[in-house]
Amino acid sequence: MSRPSDIAYQIDPALWVSKVLGYEPAPWQAQFLRAPQGASILALTARQVGKTTTAAWAIAHFMLFTPGGLCVIACPAQRQSAEAVRRVRDSLVRVGAELTTDNVYGLELKNGSRVLALPGSDDSIRGLTVDGWIVADEAARLSTDLISALRPMRARRPQARFAMLSTAWSRTDPFWTAWTDEDPTWIRLKATADVVGLFSAEYLDQERRALGEHHFSREYLGIPTGAQASPFSWELVRARNTKSRAAGGTGSGL
Repeated sequence: MSRPSDIAYQIDPALWVSKVLGYEPAPWQAQFLRAPQGASILALTARQVGKTTTAAWAIAHFMLFTPGGLCVIACPAQRQSAEAVRRVRDSLVRVGAELTTDNVYGLELKNGSRVLALPGSDDSIRGLTVDGWIVADEAARLSTDLISALRPMRARRPQARFAMLSTAWSRTDPFWTAWTDEDPTWIRLKATADVVGLFSAEYLDQERRALGEHHFSREYLGIPTGAQASPFSWELVRARNTKSRAAGGTGSGL
Protein backbone atom coordinates (compact mmCIF):
# COMPACT_ATOMS: atom_id res chain seq x y z
CA MET A 1 0.00 0.00 0.00
CA SER A 2 1.26 3.47 -0.78
CA ARG A 3 2.42 5.63 2.08
CA PRO A 4 0.12 8.55 3.00
CA SER A 5 2.80 10.94 1.74
CA ASP A 6 2.82 9.25 -1.68
CA ILE A 7 -0.93 9.68 -1.96
CA ALA A 8 -0.60 13.32 -0.97
CA TYR A 9 2.11 13.86 -3.60
CA GLN A 10 -0.04 12.23 -6.26
CA ILE A 11 -2.98 14.48 -5.41
CA ASP A 12 -1.00 17.71 -5.05
CA PRO A 13 1.75 18.35 -7.64
CA ALA A 14 2.80 21.59 -5.92
CA LEU A 15 3.41 19.67 -2.69
CA TRP A 16 5.43 17.10 -4.64
CA VAL A 17 7.59 19.84 -6.18
CA SER A 18 8.17 21.37 -2.75
CA LYS A 19 8.84 18.24 -0.70
CA VAL A 20 10.32 15.84 -3.26
CA LEU A 21 12.07 18.06 -5.81
CA GLY A 22 13.01 20.60 -3.16
CA TYR A 23 11.80 23.76 -4.93
CA GLU A 24 9.19 26.08 -3.48
CA PRO A 25 6.74 27.04 -6.25
CA ALA A 26 5.73 30.68 -6.55
CA PRO A 27 1.97 31.25 -6.09
CA TRP A 28 1.32 31.35 -9.86
CA GLN A 29 3.35 28.16 -10.33
CA ALA A 30 1.34 26.39 -7.64
CA GLN A 31 -1.89 27.45 -9.38
CA PHE A 32 -0.58 26.08 -12.66
CA LEU A 33 0.45 22.78 -11.10
CA ARG A 34 -2.89 22.38 -9.34
CA ALA A 35 -5.01 23.09 -12.41
CA PRO A 36 -7.83 20.54 -12.58
CA GLN A 37 -8.10 17.86 -15.23
CA GLY A 38 -9.39 19.23 -18.50
CA ALA A 39 -8.23 22.76 -17.72
CA SER A 40 -7.21 25.29 -20.35
CA ILE A 41 -4.49 27.57 -19.00
CA LEU A 42 -2.91 30.82 -20.16
CA ALA A 43 0.24 32.05 -18.41
CA LEU A 44 1.49 35.53 -19.36
CA THR A 45 5.02 35.85 -18.02
CA ALA A 46 8.11 37.98 -17.96
CA ARG A 47 11.43 36.51 -18.98
CA GLN A 48 13.20 34.20 -16.55
CA VAL A 49 10.33 33.54 -14.17
CA GLY A 50 10.41 29.76 -14.64
CA LYS A 51 7.57 29.16 -17.10
CA THR A 52 9.27 26.27 -18.92
CA THR A 53 10.42 24.80 -15.62
CA THR A 54 6.85 24.99 -14.30
CA ALA A 55 5.53 23.07 -17.30
CA ALA A 56 8.34 20.53 -16.90
CA TRP A 57 7.43 19.97 -13.25
CA ALA A 58 3.79 19.39 -14.20
CA ILE A 59 4.71 16.89 -16.92
CA ALA A 60 7.22 15.02 -14.75
CA HIS A 61 4.60 14.67 -12.01
CA PHE A 62 2.01 13.38 -14.48
CA MET A 63 4.43 10.85 -15.96
CA LEU A 64 5.37 9.43 -12.58
CA PHE A 65 1.80 8.95 -11.42
CA THR A 66 0.05 8.06 -14.71
CA PRO A 67 1.23 4.78 -16.29
CA GLY A 68 0.94 4.79 -20.08
CA GLY A 69 0.17 8.50 -20.28
CA LEU A 70 1.30 10.92 -22.98
CA CYS A 71 2.34 14.58 -22.80
CA VAL A 72 3.64 16.84 -25.57
CA ILE A 73 5.56 20.11 -25.69
CA ALA A 74 5.56 22.45 -28.69
CA CYS A 75 7.87 25.45 -29.05
CA PRO A 76 8.72 27.73 -32.00
CA ALA A 77 11.74 25.50 -32.79
CA GLN A 78 12.18 21.81 -32.00
CA ARG A 79 15.49 22.50 -30.26
CA GLN A 80 13.48 24.59 -27.77
CA SER A 81 11.00 21.75 -27.32
CA ALA A 82 13.97 19.43 -26.75
CA GLU A 83 15.32 21.76 -24.06
CA ALA A 84 11.94 21.67 -22.34
CA VAL A 85 12.00 17.86 -22.44
CA ARG A 86 15.47 18.00 -20.92
CA ARG A 87 14.02 19.89 -17.97
CA VAL A 88 11.41 17.18 -17.56
CA ARG A 89 14.26 14.67 -17.58
CA ASP A 90 16.10 16.63 -14.88
CA SER A 91 13.10 16.33 -12.57
CA LEU A 92 12.61 12.63 -13.28
CA VAL A 93 16.28 11.82 -12.71
CA ARG A 94 16.22 13.85 -9.50
CA VAL A 95 13.61 11.49 -8.03
CA GLY A 96 15.25 8.33 -9.36
CA ALA A 97 12.74 7.48 -12.08
CA GLU A 98 13.76 4.69 -14.47
CA LEU A 99 13.87 5.78 -18.11
CA THR A 100 13.46 3.22 -20.88
CA THR A 101 13.70 5.81 -23.68
CA ASP A 102 15.96 8.80 -23.21
CA ASN A 103 16.76 11.10 -26.12
CA VAL A 104 16.48 14.78 -26.99
CA TYR A 105 13.05 14.40 -28.61
CA GLY A 106 11.31 12.16 -26.12
CA LEU A 107 11.36 10.26 -22.85
CA GLU A 108 9.56 7.13 -21.70
CA LEU A 109 9.39 5.74 -18.20
CA LYS A 110 9.27 2.11 -17.16
CA ASN A 111 5.56 2.61 -16.46
CA GLY A 112 5.01 3.45 -20.16
CA SER A 113 4.33 7.15 -19.69
CA ARG A 114 5.90 9.40 -22.36
CA VAL A 115 6.67 13.02 -23.25
CA LEU A 116 7.45 14.16 -26.80
CA ALA A 117 9.17 17.29 -28.08
CA LEU A 118 7.22 18.49 -31.10
CA PRO A 119 8.54 20.54 -34.02
CA GLY A 120 7.33 24.11 -34.50
CA SER A 121 5.25 23.13 -37.54
CA ASP A 122 1.82 21.56 -37.79
CA ASP A 123 2.79 19.37 -40.76
CA SER A 124 3.96 16.32 -38.80
CA ILE A 125 2.21 16.46 -35.43
CA ARG A 126 -1.38 15.62 -36.27
CA GLY A 127 -2.98 12.40 -35.10
CA LEU A 128 -1.62 12.25 -31.54
CA THR A 129 -4.02 11.51 -28.67
CA VAL A 130 -2.86 13.12 -25.42
CA ASP A 131 -4.23 12.42 -21.96
CA GLY A 132 -1.70 14.41 -19.94
CA TRP A 133 -0.35 17.88 -20.73
CA ILE A 134 -0.39 19.66 -24.08
CA VAL A 135 2.06 22.53 -23.59
CA ALA A 136 2.56 25.37 -26.06
CA ASP A 137 5.64 27.22 -24.80
CA GLU A 138 6.39 30.72 -26.13
CA ALA A 139 2.91 30.40 -27.57
CA ALA A 140 2.87 33.96 -28.89
CA ARG A 141 5.51 32.93 -31.41
CA LEU A 142 3.64 29.83 -32.60
CA SER A 143 1.46 29.85 -35.70
CA THR A 144 -2.30 29.69 -35.54
CA ASP A 145 -2.08 26.50 -37.61
CA LEU A 146 0.12 24.84 -34.99
CA ILE A 147 -2.19 25.82 -32.13
CA SER A 148 -5.09 24.46 -34.19
CA ALA A 149 -3.23 21.15 -34.56
CA LEU A 150 -2.52 20.92 -30.82
CA ARG A 151 -6.01 21.53 -29.48
CA PRO A 152 -7.71 18.41 -30.97
CA MET A 153 -5.11 16.15 -29.34
CA ARG A 154 -7.36 15.99 -26.29
CA ALA A 155 -10.63 15.56 -28.20
CA ARG A 156 -10.89 11.93 -27.05
CA ARG A 157 -9.18 12.54 -23.70
CA PRO A 158 -11.06 15.49 -22.18
CA GLN A 159 -9.10 15.11 -18.95
CA ALA A 160 -5.95 16.39 -20.70
CA ARG A 161 -4.75 19.86 -19.77
CA PHE A 162 -3.96 22.42 -22.50
CA ALA A 163 -1.52 25.16 -21.51
CA MET A 164 -0.23 28.15 -23.45
CA LEU A 165 2.68 29.96 -21.77
CA SER A 166 4.35 33.02 -23.22
CA THR A 167 5.97 36.37 -22.89
CA ALA A 168 4.18 39.10 -24.81
CA TRP A 169 4.76 39.59 -28.52
CA SER A 170 2.00 41.15 -30.64
CA ARG A 171 -1.67 42.00 -30.35
CA THR A 172 -2.56 39.61 -33.17
CA ASP A 173 -0.70 36.44 -32.14
CA PRO A 174 -2.69 33.38 -30.98
CA PHE A 175 -1.66 33.76 -27.35
CA TRP A 176 -2.71 37.40 -27.01
CA THR A 177 -5.94 36.72 -28.90
CA ALA A 178 -6.82 34.10 -26.28
CA TRP A 179 -5.57 36.26 -23.38
CA THR A 180 -7.83 39.19 -24.30
CA ASP A 181 -10.80 37.04 -25.25
CA GLU A 182 -13.69 36.97 -22.80
CA ASP A 183 -13.89 33.17 -22.84
CA PRO A 184 -14.37 32.25 -19.15
CA THR A 185 -13.09 28.69 -19.62
CA TRP A 186 -9.46 29.86 -19.60
CA ILE A 187 -7.51 29.94 -16.35
CA ARG A 188 -5.39 33.09 -16.68
CA LEU A 189 -2.16 33.36 -14.70
CA LYS A 190 0.17 36.35 -14.72
CA ALA A 191 3.82 36.40 -13.68
CA THR A 192 5.13 39.72 -14.95
CA ALA A 193 7.30 42.34 -13.29
CA ASP A 194 4.29 44.15 -11.81
CA VAL A 195 3.83 41.06 -9.61
CA VAL A 196 5.67 41.94 -6.42
CA GLY A 197 8.73 39.89 -5.56
CA LEU A 198 9.70 38.38 -8.90
CA PHE A 199 12.59 40.79 -9.55
CA SER A 200 14.46 43.43 -7.60
CA ALA A 201 13.80 47.07 -8.43
CA GLU A 202 17.51 47.53 -9.17
CA TYR A 203 17.53 44.76 -11.76
CA LEU A 204 14.43 46.08 -13.48
CA ASP A 205 15.89 49.60 -13.60
CA GLN A 206 18.99 48.23 -15.28
CA GLU A 207 16.97 46.24 -17.82
CA ARG A 208 14.74 49.21 -18.63
CA ARG A 209 17.75 51.38 -19.37
CA ALA A 210 19.39 48.67 -21.48
CA LEU A 211 16.32 47.62 -23.48
CA GLY A 212 14.38 50.84 -23.79
CA GLU A 213 10.79 51.37 -22.76
CA HIS A 214 9.20 49.45 -25.64
CA HIS A 215 11.19 46.23 -25.35
CA PHE A 216 11.25 46.38 -21.55
CA SER A 217 7.45 46.59 -21.47
CA ARG A 218 7.16 43.61 -23.79
CA GLU A 219 9.75 41.38 -22.11
CA TYR A 220 8.93 42.19 -18.47
CA LEU A 221 5.49 43.79 -18.18
CA GLY A 222 3.53 41.61 -20.60
CA ILE A 223 2.63 44.46 -22.96
CA PRO A 224 2.70 43.31 -26.59
CA THR A 225 3.92 45.30 -29.57
CA GLY A 226 1.49 48.05 -30.46
CA ALA A 227 -0.47 47.78 -27.24
CA GLN A 228 -1.62 50.83 -25.37
CA ALA A 229 -0.10 51.95 -22.11
CA SER A 230 -0.28 49.45 -19.28
CA PRO A 231 -2.22 50.36 -16.11
CA PHE A 232 0.97 49.24 -14.34
CA SER A 233 3.34 52.14 -14.97
CA TRP A 234 7.04 51.61 -14.43
CA GLU A 235 6.96 54.03 -11.51
CA LEU A 236 4.27 51.90 -9.85
CA VAL A 237 6.19 48.70 -10.51
CA ARG A 238 9.36 50.16 -9.02
CA ALA A 239 7.51 51.52 -5.98
CA ARG A 240 5.83 48.18 -5.32
CA ASN A 241 9.08 46.25 -5.60
CA THR A 242 10.85 48.71 -3.31
CA LYS A 243 8.08 48.39 -0.76
CA SER A 244 8.24 44.61 -0.97
CA ARG A 245 11.97 44.63 -0.37
CA ALA A 246 11.58 46.92 2.62
CA ALA A 247 9.06 44.46 4.04
CA GLY A 248 11.50 41.58 3.66
CA GLY A 249 10.46 40.19 0.26
CA THR A 250 12.91 38.08 -1.71
CA GLY A 251 12.80 40.21 -4.85
CA SER A 252 13.58 37.23 -7.07
CA GLY A 253 11.77 34.60 -9.10
CA LEU A 254 12.47 30.99 -10.03
